[in-house]
Amino acid sequence: MVGLGETNFPLFALALGKGDSVAGLVATVPQLVGAVLQLVSPWGIARIGSPRRWIMLCATVQFASFIPMVAAALMGAMPTWLMFAVASVYWATNLGAGPAWNTWVGALFPRRVRVRYFGWRSRIYQVSIMGSLLLGGTILMLGDPGRAERMLGVDLGVDVGLMAAFAAVFALAGLSRLWSVHFLRNQGEAPGLDVRTHRRVPIRELAGRVQRKSDGRLLGSMVAMTVAVQVAQPFFTPFMSRHLGFSDAEVLAAIAVGFAAKSLVAPLWGRWAQRNGARSLFIVGALGVVPLSALWMVSPSFGYLLGLQALTGAAFGAFELGFFFLALESIREDERTSMMANFMVLNSFAAAAGSLVGSGLLGRGEVTTGAYMTVFAASAVARVFAFAAVASVREDVLHATPMATQPLALRPSAGSIDMPEPASIAEEDAR
Repeated sequence: MVGLGETNFPLFALALGKGDSVAGLVATVPQLVGAVLQLVSPWGIARIGSPRRWIMLCATVQFASFIPMVAAALMGAMPTWLMFAVASVYWATNLGAGPAWNTWVGALFPRRVRVRYFGWRSRIYQVSIMGSLLLGGTILMLGDPGRAERMLGVDLGVDVGLMAAFAAVFALAGLSRLWSVHFLRNQGEAPGLDVRTHRRVPIRELAGRVQRKSDGRLLGSMVAMTVAVQVAQPFFTPFMSRHLGFSDAEVLAAIAVGFAAKSLVAPLWGRWAQRNGARSLFIVGALGVVPLSALWMVSPSFGYLLGLQALTGAAFGAFELGFFFLALESIREDERTSMMANFMVLNSFAAAAGSLVGSGLLGRGEVTTGAYMTVFAASAVARVFAFAAVASVREDVLHATPMATQPLALRPSAGSIDMPEPASIAEEDAR
């Protein structure tokens, strides 16, 4: 679903003739709306009485959110407001299921098998995403044979139509999510899990912790970097498609390279954190993130940008993994569902704020290449200031315990948007 579904929302907006700003904002604003809506997840879990049933409900609604996308692709038109509304429902159910899933599987799997299970699951997850990106790129290539012929130098002899290709991609994404409901239904409840013992942490209390505790600097530095990155990040897709003339398949290839690099180097970063501490990994990753948007201004070569995407995936992998190591050390198990939900809200606000700044710099109407250069430069400058906040973090986690993450979305110049899976952390009595 991830590789076939929301990864293609910005490309679909461009195919429908939406502006560059709309294509960029559709990747961030609905995520913010969804993050706010998913705050009801602790209430929903308590009301239903079962994280598994809540996850099934979210997954079913998420499947249904692809139906308007398929219909719009077949009709060749979709109002901008409806696209944002559908994407918001998608993100609300996507994020709403995440914390509940962490709580459920944490109680479902015995501690002695958790680490091995999540290790294998993470590898299968990454292979599945790469396969779906390849499949989606192939389908979209068949829908745009003219650009495919220019890219490959061969006539594919097939023209299914671009809108029909998008309809097929979104239909497969929805059916994939529906298939997952089948597995969720066949999985039993977690024995001994009592969601009534899980505490909800209000946003006000979280804000108080940020102001009073040393870990506030950590959260503040992450928010600052997210704002700086998102000034440019949502607009790389329209830049590649509209101004560099890349095909949809090439755009997806660039996303795949960033994700692959992030996945491949993750074990290396984990060993780095074990030897040198999580703060060191956090700082190194942030240092690598700072110049990335400026490097997009160097060359329009597809080969160069693929190499830059690999560097991007590696840098963000280090930065995010270091942050997760530092943050999860202080989260109590009975507060994880609520705290992860609150974190997604804060991070989504930061992402939306940055993207709105970038949209304002792009302006309205026809967007020039010079406007994109301004956005990339502004993001690079903002990242320098954000790095100062990152460097102010003094807390550390020595000999960080290995941890799995789950990609929620794929983005150019970010690799992926991940959520940590606290249940994958090896505990002392699990060894």
